[in-house]
Amino acid sequence: MPRRPQICERCLQVKMTLPAIYISLHLLTVVVLFIRKDWADKFKKPFITVHLILLLLLVVDIFMINLRGVWLDRIFVVAFLLTASLTFALYRRTLRTWQKVYFGFFLFYPIAAAATFLIDRIMFVVVASPLLLTLSVPETKLSTDKYELREIVGAMAPVQLALVEKGLITEKYLGVSNDEQITYKDITGLDIIRKAGDTTFALVKSGDKNYEIAFHK
Repeated sequence: MPRRPQICERCLQVKMTLPAIYISLHLLTVVVLFIRKDWADKFKKPFITVHLILLLLLVVDIFMINLRGVWLDRIFVVAFLLTASLTFALYRRTLRTWQKVYFGFFLFYPIAAAATFLIDRIMFVVVASPLLLTLSVPETKLSTDKYELREIVGAMAPVQLALVEKGLITEKYLGVSNDEQITYKDITGLDIIRKAGDTTFALVKSGDKNYEIAFHK
């Protein structure tokens, strides 16, 4: 089995940027929760409105179209989580019961997920996987005018390469592959050979060798 090359420090910093930002802001939100002060209620509706707009954008992004790039939708996720937790921290005394349950979930879920790490790492992976997956930023292995190859690392799944077709402001996932011929190698070229149903066949170049790889939806 081929060994994965050591991740460069710059790539690791990029991968950790978004989780670090979210963790820092979430901890500040937790501090706000314990500050004994009557907060102005006039901003509660705008907070909830922004949260619902972000929820709509995420639903559209997940089920209807994919926004182009790897950062925009993840920024939406962070903003969605923080607007929910901050709404609970600031206005919990004036929220209805169902609102306290809904908004409070986004504040206490990351804390509960982090606590499971002290109990069992497998439990942590299972409980925290939705948060880990939404905050992870895939590494772009190759980018051309029309296509991108991105490395996707799941919480418990093997490393996969995703083939993405670029649009103007959206993108289309053509499929993924975990073919170890190319998964762990540097990629220098990509040519689409043919499409058959839900499978796209591409010629992927690494060094002086070409590999025919099937990407399945």
